[in-house]
Amino acid sequence: MKIGIIGAGAMGSLYGGKLAQAGSEVLLYDISRPHVEALNSTGLAIEELGTGKITTVPVRATLAPSDLADADVLIVFVKSSATAAAASQFAGLAKPGAIAVTLQNGLGNERILREAFGAGRTAAGVTSQGATFLGPGRIRHAGAGPTHLSMDDNRKLAPLAEALGKAGFETHLEKSIDSLVWSKLVINVGINALTALTGLPNGRLLEFPQLKAVMADLVAEAVAVAKAKGVPLSYAEPLAMVYTVADKTARNRSSMLQDFDRRQPSEIDFINGAIAREAEALGVAVPVNRAVTRLVQALDAVHAEAR
Repeated sequence: MKIGIIGAGAMGSLYGGKLAQAGSEVLLYDISRPHVEALNSTGLAIEELGTGKITTVPVRATLAPSDLADADVLIVFVKSSATAAAASQFAGLAKPGAIAVTLQNGLGNERILREAFGAGRTAAGVTSQGATFLGPGRIRHAGAGPTHLSMDDNRKLAPLAEALGKAGFETHLEKSIDSLVWSKLVINVGINALTALTGLPNGRLLEFPQLKAVMADLVAEAVAVAKAKGVPLSYAEPLAMVYTVADKTARNRSSMLQDFDRRQPSEIDFINGAIAREAEALGVAVPVNRAVTRLVQALDAVHAEAR
């Protein structure tokens, strides 16, 4: 099985590197020339979770989308704001039968991939893994947890699940993943935008009562929207879970904060912005999520001026 990674940032590199280390045939695609050149010349340096030990893994990387044309599985890790463009581009290149798998943050990526690849060739995934991009060819493994995958016919995902298991990723195939997608979305709603707005890593949000109060408001609104949609969450105490995740990933700079670090577009429209859109359709009031979404969107605009 040939695996293509579309978007070799922190998470794409983590998955691609661990899969390659375990013997899978993997090719990483990214638009960053310095990163791709570093991966090909010196390999991927992974600062391991817990120990801080540096493991260097030989990997293959490319700047050319066409190089992934023979992949059996395409794991999509681009920023959600780039999903539509990536789906359009790679759906036209992929061989018949190739499966596109989203392991991205937020709500709406699966729908975009389904429109491009078709329902029978699209899988949705949720992961609790975390990674931080340290520079070209370097990442930190910042958090660990299970990976869940689902599609119309899960038998098609069995080889990928086996490969992920060999790479050290606890992987489960699920009949339905909506509950897990929303459960992760609620966690991201409570953490990501606040880390981006404050510049703080996940754990430091818990040090300030004011931020914990905003987290509570964001999470309560998201839970109300999930309840209105009839989507059950996978945990009984959502706010306690958000606090727990922030504590367990205390050193991690969230993906949205990493976007701000690089002055790149954030995924706010697929996280807090998604809550606002869903809430409007359902007639649920979510003023805090709307305000936070607008603040992040404004800073995205400021960053765009500076690029």
